[in-house]
Amino acid sequence: MVSARERVCVQGDPNQYDSLVACLVAVMHAWERPVSYDWVAGLAGIAFSPIMDPDEDCMAWWMESGSESRLCFLAHALGFTIDRVTRDSPWDDAARAAYAATGLLPPPHEVHFARLRAAFDRGDALVLRTWPAWSVLTGWDRDLDQLEFATLPGFEDLVARIWGPAQAQLVYVLNPIAPALPLEHAISKALRFGGKVAGGQGKEAGFRYGAALYEAAADRMRTPHFCSACGANGDSCAHRTLMRMLGTQQSAVGFLEEARDVVEDDRLPWNAPISTFEVMAEVAAPYCDWESFHADWPKESFREGLRQDLQNLATLQTQAAAAVTGLATSYEARIAGSGAAAGD
Repeated sequence: MVSARERVCVQGDPNQYDSLVACLVAVMHAWERPVSYDWVAGLAGIAFSPIMDPDEDCMAWWMESGSESRLCFLAHALGFTIDRVTRDSPWDDAARAAYAATGLLPPPHEVHFARLRAAFDRGDALVLRTWPAWSVLTGWDRDLDQLEFATLPGFEDLVARIWGPAQAQLVYVLNPIAPALPLEHAISKALRFGGKVAGGQGKEAGFRYGAALYEAAADRMRTPHFCSACGANGDSCAHRTLMRMLGTQQSAVGFLEEARDVVEDDRLPWNAPISTFEVMAEVAAPYCDWESFHADWPKESFREGLRQDLQNLATLQTQAAAAVTGLATSYEARIAGSGAAAGD
């Protein structure tokens, strides 16, 4: 019989998908409780706004943080328990040397890895904050640097090289339970939070939301190098930023269409947010073919056109936020008779 762990398969374009959301989708499928990426991204708020980390040096990665801020809500909406496991001590060369010399892990690591091993042996799902993408632990090895994991396709070697499972200092241990929220209230809360985050009101003070990434990317178009860390090679960072923008827009459409199908009420103003995100995707999509983007990047006219389109996307993002908020208000009114309207 195939175990749940053996069924874990993280899927999606690593330049468009949020890796934590993709890992959660993989875990849900392994539990034989399938959900779409768009659905989880919508519940998490990821679908309604790209996240921007203003402290990230490389612009290829300024969309990669903060996605776990809605994990407790996801647990209630999708049905799973969370045990948050952290440690302060890094798994570094000194720890490796001590382990190799004695066969014993230094005390902080001994407790940490014993806890993870016990959870792994029980069959719990372990989602790890590896870098630059989240991962799911799929196998154990006495050589901790060889722990087996699944992450977004194409990023396996990158994660193993930069910050693999042994180095992860944040791990979520998950187990399935019945959802705590009725579906209609999960949708209502997702729409209300979606309107807020689309308008720039995210849950974590250190990150920026809404139109921020579009505005920041437009500003970078007027600098000598889009990415200060990568210099002349920054076109790949600009392209990855656009890919994540497109992925977010497409997920917003996907979530809203899926929610509309679940709710089955065409009197609600679904079309306004869906059509706005569709227009945004139409603006971003032509820039997402790498070969043509790379060829056109040196042209000043191309970069200026892209800057203007990014500013246009920032404006559309603000319009999308208002449309999602309007939909949330209408939907809350619809379900008010069955309980308190869902706020967040």
